[in-house]
Amino acid sequence: MKKILSLLIVLVFLTGCGITGKIIEEVEEQPTQEEKDQAKLDEAVEEKDVSKCYYIQEQLIREECFKVLAKELNDPSICNNLLGGLKESCKEEI
Repeated sequence: MKKILSLLIVLVFLTGCGITGKIIEEVEEQPTQEEKDQAKLDEAVEEKDVSKCYYIQEQLIREECFKVLAKELNDPSICNNLLGGLKESCKEEI
């Protein structure tokens, strides 16, 4: 009796997979927002493109993007995208 029940369960499962055409697969892990933003920072620095910093959502990473590019491009005007003490310290580091 248990064998028949087990066989029926397997049969129902396989039939369900056949109907939908899908087999249960592992779910691919999606990158976090921080990982996406870090990739955007890396891309902005590599391409020396300040405009890419504006698309970074995490504030700390966006600020880092402006600071790094201001130094790399030796352009203190990029520091104007920062506020308060960050702006001043950014300009001092150039």
